Amino acid sequence: MRVDDIRADGGPAAPRPVSGGPAPPSAAPAPPRPSTAWIDFARVCAMGAVVLVHAVAPLVTASHTDLGTAPWWAANTLDAAARWCVPVFVMISGALLLAPKPEAPREFYRKRWARIGLPLVAWTAAYLLWEVWRNGMDAETAWRQAASGAPSVHLYFLYVIAGLYLLTPFLRTVVAHTPRSGLWWFAGTATALGVADQALSLVDGAGGATAATRFLPFLGYYLLGWLLHTAAPGARTARPAAAVLLVGTAATAGAAWALADSAGAWEAGSAYVYDYLSPTVLPSSVGAFLVLRAAGLRLARAQGRAAGAVRRAVGRISALSFGVYLVHVMVLYELRGLLGAPDGWQAVGAALGYAAAAALLSLAAVAVVRRIPGARALLI
Repeated sequence: MRVDDIRADGGPAAPRPVSGGPAPPSAAPAPPRPSTAWIDFARVCAMGAVVLVHAVAPLVTASHTDLGTAPWWAANTLDAAARWCVPVFVMISGALLLAPKPEAPREFYRKRWARIGLPLVAWTAAYLLWEVWRNGMDAETAWRQAASGAPSVHLYFLYVIAGLYLLTPFLRTVVAHTPRSGLWWFAGTATALGVADQALSLVDGAGGATAATRFLPFLGYYLLGWLLHTAAPGARTARPAAAVLLVGTAATAGAAWALADSAGAWEAGSAYVYDYLSPTVLPSSVGAFLVLRAAGLRLARAQGRAAGAVRRAVGRISALSFGVYLVHVMVLYELRGLLGAPDGWQAVGAALGYAAAAALLSLAAVAVVRRIPGARALLI
């Protein structure tokens, strides 16, 4: 017996194939992991879209523009065109976290609680105290908003992500042992249930989300993120996706106007069309995800000093993006309260200016806070 016929533990090695005989079957090579080089770009774009949505929303509800006028249509189009922002954030999380990996649930929860737990508690308290100071909100209302998982107009997202994290170790097992066709059925069923849940909420007295259940309608988006991320990229995917995004945006803007016009005012039906699980926003979100993935991968492959500089800038902004998500509402609302909100076309210009200023000021504030020892954990 030769040296190479002995295992490292001293036992005999597996029999060597006889020359000329059939080779032993070998395990199929693992498929290459899809590139995540596009995610920084997508995250930055989604963050900008979130700020834009919050800046133009008061105009769409006809607070500063008259329903159906040209300024209202401008705000409506801008808002409809950015409604994919939160679904894309959820899909990015699914793309990053649902890949099967040898990580014990306890270890996963320990890591994720360190990232989401403290910010969830701290920013819930901060925004409720801010609302008490700003609007005189009483303690009962503050508790009700916290229990509903929506202590502020945007913080429900923390409760959505926290709930999805709880299911992730189980979902990884499902992803690892379910054929891809089965995963598409799972994602489709979960998405359909989310759409139905949002539609049924229009019925007076039906349902209502809480801090414990707010994530459930977004489960389909979470699964879609992984499925779309691992699908083959390319122009053949990006071009139809861009068409879907444009059609979905037009349908969202048009349906919101039609319902508001028939009711004579912005009301629950119009607001439903803007919901992240409405029949028009859902395809827009999928289209936006695929377009951003294609654009981000193209940026990652681009050559030259300029492309490299853009990638570095995108990477730095991406690292600050979730902190910007957390703080921008305070910055935006304080800017609007300090400088006022005009009407008509001036309102549209002011909203765009406030969005840009809030994004820049939030970026600067987060960059400074992250350098303070112990404060970085508050910004994820």
